[in-house]
Amino acid sequence: MTGAYFAGVLAFLLGLAVLFGIASLLPDAPSYWNLTAVSPVIFVAAPVVGIFVVLLTMVVSAVPALLILMLTELFGWRSAYFYVFPAALLSAVAYWTFSFRTIGGLDRTGLIEMVLFAVSGAWAGLIYWAIAGRSAGIRNTVPTLTAPPEDSARPGG
Repeated sequence: MTGAYFAGVLAFLLGLAVLFGIASLLPDAPSYWNLTAVSPVIFVAAPVVGIFVVLLTMVVSAVPALLILMLTELFGWRSAYFYVFPAALLSAVAYWTFSFRTIGGLDRTGLIEMVLFAVSGAWAGLIYWAIAGRSAGIRNTVPTLTAPPEDSARPGG
């Protein structure tokens, strides 16, 4: 489960980079979207910054994600919907909570960014589901030996 969560976080960050790279091609795109598009280079060029970004993403998302994952494990929900939609909502709420663009309302650029965060979150939820969510609630059980019925235990009986 931990490895799948980590893979989901990396998928989220990669999804953000790809989506912001595509969005930076819009004619009225802010210039900082270009920097976001090349952010995977940061992981190679400045690994400390990359590790910080990954850890920050994990800190922000860990508790809500853990609650969602506990529910899916407890009730054995294996549908991708139980992973994709909450992850998208969590990402959009995290953007709304921590972005300076949401102070005093949400402009067009902020709305586009929130949608990009939500789509990246949905992608991360799908990756988690593909790795661990499809088997939610399934436990490996060891078969137990039971004693045969008494009639068949006696010879000739």
